[in-house]
Amino acid sequence: MCVRIHYTIDLNVLKRKYNCSKVVNNEKLKKGMINKKNYIPTIFENNENSLEKIYDSQKKNRIIHICIWGINPFNYGKFEKDIALINARLETLHLKKSFKILINKNRCAIIINGYFEWKNDENSSKKIPYYIFNGKSNQKDNEQNSLKKIDNEEIDSKNNEEINQPQNVKNEVEDDEIYSNEEKSQPIEQNSHKRKKITKEVSTKKIKIESSNEECEENESYIILAGLYTVPDDDKKEYRNTVITTSSENTNLKDIHERCPLLLSENSLSLWLNVDNSYSDIIDKIKEEHINACNNLKYMKVQDWNVYSNYSKQEKKESILKYMK
Repeated sequence: MCVRIHYTIDLNVLKRKYNCSKVVNNEKLKKGMINKKNYIPTIFENNENSLEKIYDSQKKNRIIHICIWGINPFNYGKFEKDIALINARLETLHLKKSFKILINKNRCAIIINGYFEWKNDENSSKKIPYYIFNGKSNQKDNEQNSLKKIDNEEIDSKNNEEINQPQNVKNEVEDDEIYSNEEKSQPIEQNSHKRKKITKEVSTKKIKIESSNEECEENESYIILAGLYTVPDDDKKEYRNTVITTSSENTNLKDIHERCPLLLSENSLSLWLNVDNSYSDIIDKIKEEHINACNNLKYMKVQDWNVYSNYSKQEKKESILKYMK
């Protein structure tokens, strides 16, 4: 299962890292904790069946499209309720009408920071929430935080040195009367020059830190989910997607839940997105890479949900109501 994800990645970083030509619908993305019927970034390659009318180009380009999470079922018109299929079982993709028409021409990837899963508590009827993330990501975060701490300490140290330095202020009235106006202004000008110099150094340092943060985010290791997407039949409707799930057997996630998302590695991402490749020809390789990708994942208990959410109280309420519909 995969019913709630965590996303905070800068779209420009995502665009550069995965060689995407453009971002569509970016104004609808809200970072933080995301559940069904909300918008999540989806990467796919334009092809003649889905995007020919929008992107007038023969060359295959990767597109980041902010889609609604949850596709409508094949017989959607028979239901009054807005049904959203957020997951699709790998084992029956080729059998279900809602998915089998998508597996060869509408494959996509959803790249996230992590996702949430609930484990049954042996001592009670409650389920314990866990956050699942890329283990490589955690190591890089620790290294980057250490670097930021060192840089900030250096900046604070320079500021403190400037504050604590003697300012050559004369305390005796007699001395003030002896020195001319020119001589009295010299220390002030010198100190002002020092402050400007330190301010410039601090600003440069901050720019370097921000640049370093962006580079770190671009070199980050994320979780890549395999998915499918649907194209609207008119301009008023939205692009939608679903996350493919599979058995967690033979992975380190089996202790959390019997199901998990189908993961793509950096190697299998291109294989999956290239719709010139037949689904039946590549699925065995995708499954093999899925096991390898799972080995990099780690998990931890969720202690505070606010850590993962960037929503305001009103946005949280609207999101929950949307989820319950």
